[in-house]
Formats: sequence, C-alpha cells, structure tokens
Amino acid sequence: MLICDTHNDALLYLEKPMQPLNDESKHISIDKMRKGQVSLLTFAAFTCKKEGVSPLHWALREINAFYDLMELHKEDLVQAKCPSDVLSAVKSGKMAALLSTEGGDCLEGDANVLRLWHKLGVRMFGVTWSNDNELASCCMAKEDKGLTDFGRECVALCNELRMMLDLSHASDRTFFETVELSKQPILCSHSCARALAPDQMRNLTDEMLTVLGKTGGYVGVNLCHDFLVGGGYGQEHLASMEDVIRHIEHLCEYAGMSHVGIGSDFDGIERTPKGLEDVSKLCDLYEALLKRNFPEDAAKGIMGENFLVYWARVCG
Repeated sequence: MLICDTHNDALLYLEKPMQPLNDESKHISIDKMRKGQVSLLTFAAFTCKKEGVSPLHWALREINAFYDLMELHKEDLVQAKCPSDVLSAVKSGKMAALLSTEGGDCLEGDANVLRLWHKLGVRMFGVTWSNDNELASCCMAKEDKGLTDFGRECVALCNELRMMLDLSHASDRTFFETVELSKQPILCSHSCARALAPDQMRNLTDEMLTVLGKTGGYVGVNLCHDFLVGGGYGQEHLASMEDVIRHIEHLCEYAGMSHVGIGSDFDGIERTPKGLEDVSKLCDLYEALLKRNFPEDAAKGIMGENFLVYWARVCG
C-alpha cells in the first residue's frame, strides 16, 4: 500500500545547515516515517511577508535545508520529481520526498523565479498562505479580489511547467478563478470541509469540492484540530480519528472518492487528533477507513494512490 502525505512544514525547523530528521519530539522523523509506512512526504518551503526578511531568500534557505536532508538521509530518502519516482523509491526500499513551496510571496513579483523553483526541483506551488500577496487574495482577505494579473501569469506558467497548483490557503474567488483559468487540475494539498467547521474560512465549501472533483483535482485532509472541529476549544480538547473520518467522508461525497487523500500539515500545527499524533500513525488511518466500511480499493486510494493519479494528470 502507498501512503502519500501532500503537505508538511518540517523545513521550518530544519533551517540550520545539515540538520537531520532525528528529533523525535517533532511530528516527523525518519524513524517515525518508517514506522508509519510512508511512501511519500511533501516538504513545503514556507514563506510569507515579514518585516526585514526577503521572502525569496527565506524560500531559498528552506530549499537548501531540503537538499541537506536529501544528502543526510540518502540511505532513506529519494527526491520525487514525477510520480514514477515515488514507485521507484518504494521498490528500492526507500521513501520519496516531494519539494513544494507555500506562499507566492517567494516570487517577489518575478515570474522568472517560478522557473528557477522548477529547476530546483519544486513540483508543487502554493499560490498563497494566509496573507494576500502579489498573486492573489487569501482565505483571510478582508476584500476578496481573486487573482491579480501577475497571478494569472503564474497560473499559465505553472501549466507550462507542469507544476501542481496548490490553493489550500486561497480565497473563494481565487479558487474559482484559478480553476477556470488553469488548463490542468488544481489541488488543495491540506484542507478540510467548511460544512463541518463553518468558522474556518481555510476549509473548502461543498461547491469548491464539487468543482475540484469534476475538474480532476485533489484534496488532502488536514489534521489540524481547528480545521477538523472548529475554533474556540480549550487546549485540553483534541480532535479524534472519528473527526478525521467524518471530513474524509464529506470530501468524498462532494469531490468524489478518487480525488481525496492526506495532507497532514504535520510540524505546522499545534494540536493533532487522538490516534494521529504524528507521521508514525498514518498507517492506522487505513484500518480506520476499513472499519468505517470504505472499500479496500477506495481506502488505498485515499492513503496515497489518488494523489499519484492526480499528479500524473498534471504531468500529462
């Protein structure tokens, strides 16, 4: 069985040169990946606007940390630049690592940087984080203006480069405008259902999920407590495996069972569900899906196969 996780933020704490994935207090480590039977993890180079910091340099620092990981853990990790790389890694007894960026701020208004990201091995591009930028409005926008002209240019360039377009943090208008403009299906790598947590604008509406499914896209369920059950709970409250399954069922109902997967957001979230505390527990989700009467093929699709099929559609 393939287990693919389409988003994590581990690079945020690995910015020191040559720092290995061996901190067992974090959600992700090599040992935990092995225990969780992981086939592919997606490592996001995160950037946003921050006073005194160049988003471009910030992204480069995290991309460098990713390549440090590849060197430090070459006995365990292989970089994936296409779906077949994942299958080859699994066949050789290794795990695949996909490089993404989160937040179009890292382009600093220059589309040529996107070409550079592709040359550096980035294969998934997050248009926004939870702040507006030169490309588009985000999910937290006070005024939803959708895509800018520069954003439209970058959507076209992602299509040209066969780079996956990630709209996890995008505003509703940005989402629909991007889906309409893009010649390739988009994804929301780490998102939940807004119908089940209505106070979370980060989550996707039923209409968004329906459009995503009809256009051949993908959504990975996020394991963040607030996205699963809503905000306002005390720190002692934790979401459960049951909450995760409820969201998966809802995503499947509207997007279609073959368009849903996992986008944990590990090491970028504070509270994780009981039973899915870190990457070592991802394999337990499969058993939970079977107990919920998901067909075996559907459960395997959600665990990882659906993402590889989606990625292959983008690759053409």
